[in-house]
Parts: sequence; C-alpha cells; structure tokens
Amino acid sequence: MAVPPEFIEDLRQRVPLSDIIGKRVKLVRKGRRFSGLCPFHSEKTPSFSVVDDDGFYHCFGCGVHGDAISFLREIDGLEFMEAVERLADMAGMAMPIGAPQDPKVTQQRKAALDILETTATFFRAALDREDGKDAARYLLNRNLDAHIIQTYRLGYAPRGGLRAALSAKGFSDADMLAAGVLRKSDRDGSLYDYFRDRVMFPIENRQGKVIAFGARALGDAQPKYLNSGEGPTFSKKAVLYGWVQAREGLRRQLPLVIAEGYMDVIAIHKSGVAAAVAPLGTALTPEQIVLVWKLHNEPVLCFDGDAAGQKAQMRALERFLPLLEPGKTARFATLPAGKDPDDVLREAGYEGFKNIIATARSLVDTMWDGIMADHDVRQPEQRAQFWQAIRSQIRNIGNNQVRSAFSDEIENRIAAMRTQMRGGTMPMAARTARRPSTGMINRHKALLALLLAHPALISGAFETLSMIDSGDERLEMIKKAAIDALISDPDLDAAALNYHLQGLNFTDELADLTGADMKARLPFDPATMNSDTAEAHLGELVALINGKSGVFSKASQQRN
Repeated sequence: MAVPPEFIEDLRQRVPLSDIIGKRVKLVRKGRRFSGLCPFHSEKTPSFSVVDDDGFYHCFGCGVHGDAISFLREIDGLEFMEAVERLADMAGMAMPIGAPQDPKVTQQRKAALDILETTATFFRAALDREDGKDAARYLLNRNLDAHIIQTYRLGYAPRGGLRAALSAKGFSDADMLAAGVLRKSDRDGSLYDYFRDRVMFPIENRQGKVIAFGARALGDAQPKYLNSGEGPTFSKKAVLYGWVQAREGLRRQLPLVIAEGYMDVIAIHKSGVAAAVAPLGTALTPEQIVLVWKLHNEPVLCFDGDAAGQKAQMRALERFLPLLEPGKTARFATLPAGKDPDDVLREAGYEGFKNIIATARSLVDTMWDGIMADHDVRQPEQRAQFWQAIRSQIRNIGNNQVRSAFSDEIENRIAAMRTQMRGGTMPMAARTARRPSTGMINRHKALLALLLAHPALISGAFETLSMIDSGDERLEMIKKAAIDALISDPDLDAAALNYHLQGLNFTDELADLTGADMKARLPFDPATMNSDTAEAHLGELVALINGKSGVFSKASQQRN
C-alpha cells in the first residue's frame, strides 16, 4: 500500500535517529553529532557520524549514508514497507489504513512463525540429548564447533515428540499442519512429525526469523535432503539459505559466494574467507538473483570442474543475463572436478579456496569461452555459428545500456578474431597442434615445470613467455592459465597455483610435469633449488628454446 509522504516525514521527526542507531552502535556525542564505529564495514577508528537535527547518518570510511528507514533496511534486510512499519511501531503511530487484509491469513502466518521458532528451539535442545548423539557426531565430524552450531541454529529432529511439545504450548494440529511441521498420512489419515531422525538446518528470512527447515538424513533414509513445503511463511524460490549470516560477513568487506548446499555455506562462513548463500536445492531463480544483489554487486558462483558442472555454469549464466543492470553482475569460479567448496577447504585450506575465489572469471569471459568450447572456430561455418550463438545470448540482456556495452565488447572480440584469421593464426583454443621434436617439447616442459615450482618468476617474464610457443595445445593452455592466475594474484605460491590449475582440469598435465618420469629427464629438481638458481635456469631454458646455446643446454641435451 502507498504511504503518504507526510506520514514518513512525521515518523522521521518522532524517533531520534541516534536512538535507532544507538541500539546497534555505541555512539559518543561530539557537539551536535554522534560518532561511532561503522556497522557496515570493519574499522578500528570511528568514522560513522549521526546527526539527529538533519536526520541522517554518514560514514567517512565506506561512504554509506541515509536516514532512519534506509538504516533499518540495510541493517536488518527489510523492504521499504517493513522498515516503515518497524519505525511506526517505535514511534507508537498507527500505519495508514490501506487495502484490507484477511485476519485469518494474518493469524495463520503469525501462528506459523511462532510454531517454527518454537520448533527450532526444540530441535536445538534435542541435539544435546542422548537420542541426538548421532547427529551431534555428524556435525563434529564436519568440524563444526559450538559457535557455528549456534550461529546457524543447527539441531536434530528426533523420531517423535514434536507434536506433543507444541500441543503443550497451546498450538493446534491445524496450525502445525499449516506450518509444515506435521503431516497427515495418506494411508489412514493419522498425523505424524514431518522431520524425523535428521540433522536440521533452520531457514531464516532476512529478519532472522525461522520460516522453514532443511533436513539431512542420518543413515540411508531417502531423500537425503528434505525441505519444508511451501506455506504461509515460505516460498523457496524467493529465499536464500544463510542470507542473515552472509550480511554480517559482507560488513567485513568479504566477497560473496553462491554455493550449492547448506554445508558448503557453513564451511565457507567458518573459514572467514568469504560470505556465502545457497538456493534451496534448485537452480537460482530470478527472485534469488535479485536477493543476492541486495547483498553484493558481484557474487562468485562456484561450479564443479567436470562436464556437468560446466553445463550448470552456463545455465546459471543464462539466468543472469536478462537481469543484468549497470554495476550488477557475477563472476564464475571453477572447482576441481568432483569437489565442492567444503572439500576444497578441507583439502587445500583457506588459502586454496581464497585463490579460487580471487581468480574467478568475469561473466563476459565465461560466456565467450563457454560458447566457443562448443564450436570448432577453425572452420568458417562453425565460426559463423559461434558468432551467431553469442550474439543471440547478448539479445537476452534486458537492460539497454548493459546490452549495448556487452554487444560492443563481443563485436570487438569478433573483429579481433577476424584479424587473427586473416593473419593466418588461430585462437588459442582452436590452433592445430604441430608435432614438435621430442627434445624440444621436453625443453618446453622443463620450462613449465620450473615456473610451476617458482611462480614468482612468471611475473617478471610475461612478455618473454608469451612469445614462446611449444606447438602443443595443452601445454600452451596451461602456460596461459598460469600467467592469467599470476596476473590476478601475484602472491600465489607453488601449492596454490597447482591447486588452481587442477581446478581447470589440468590434472594429467600437472602429473606429467611434476612426476618421476619428468624429473628423470631434467638436469635439476625445480622444487629444491632456490629462487636465484631458478631464475638462472629460466634464462638458460629460454635461450635454449630460442636456439641459443648456454651452460644449461649441454646438460639438457645429454638428458634428451
């Protein structure tokens, strides 16, 4: 319903802004203004200013500013009308009368919220009981401590007892059915607890109220994961798991990751590397994409590195295109095949996952390479089909300005491809591999092995490395991927670079470059030499590849 402007202005005058913000931030009066630590970003020196007379706040650190309504919207994730209602309640003012609401629907929703909150408390308590020990052991084995369990309000649904506990608090069976915690048997009409013997993940709305549950089976029960059904409080297409916790992480300037499941979200949050949310067992919906952008303008989507994961990546990209706006986009990260974020964090540590996020690719790069992968652009008809396909995708962008900017970028890339073709060269992914001599290819492999063991050498040799072509498509691809990774993150060490390249499906090549057979052919061990020696060997290898002799070349030739 529409709210008269004069009512909004009256609200702002009735409740001092410092009273509203002071409930969340410790404010110190300094003349006519108040000062404190900004609640929207991490800082040690106060730069957040509140002026009651003018009714606004401003942070001189991160630039955020606004009034009472915008503060409530940002800090609690409220919609405009929800913030107005909250402010009216503080001021003791009645909301203007708008369209009549069905009292029965309002009462049912309130009862459902009360039941779900009580149920979450019941499940949390059950986790500490004897019958919850298997669920507690599962969480312990996933390295979740008491703080994380409390933060996400994790619990255990016992095999029975919830209906009786809710009845004792005065809730009716009809309200329990509407809230989705009780079900009626199709066989005999009897009532039973919907969630039984499962680890429970409360799903909260943006105000932190429990609106549904996700549940993971213990043992072999099917389905493995079970969600609450649609109801008066819950529409899964419009909710993201972990939204409240992610909002807190983003105030510390963390990147935002869109993960696949509950445990991935929790593991990422626990790492402190990023904030995370997840859709509820389905592909991202337009409503969820808009929700994500309320948190972060450029979220990172993580996908498995296998073929299925890459197809899912392209489907997700296609869902973003119609909704793109100036400044609103997404990046795409590729995980090692068969691994989810929780796996990566356990196996590669926080730095390994952090590097994957840092090197996530832009939407336009992901789209270009993803569509090109389905076409052999060496063939003119395939090339034309590729151009047609990518132009077709651009037409799906709804915003005129964004569509025009993407179109310009794609046409520039197509023009560059035409120039390459006229010059007799092929795009990297489409080159025809030559058959280099065994000795020469081993020199190129030695060069790559050295760079993989000492990534710091790459930064000082971009131009030289780009001018060397082994003629082997896969070797050139891994070299380019390593260079791109070091451009994005110059501090990558050998382990992090190796893990990043594994995520790009170079596992076999890495094994060849670092395995025993390769070491037997090399006159040195890249992993054991110091940086100065490595730099000297790099110069010798480059000279040898370019047809010049050197101290190293004789030893290399003996090995070959």
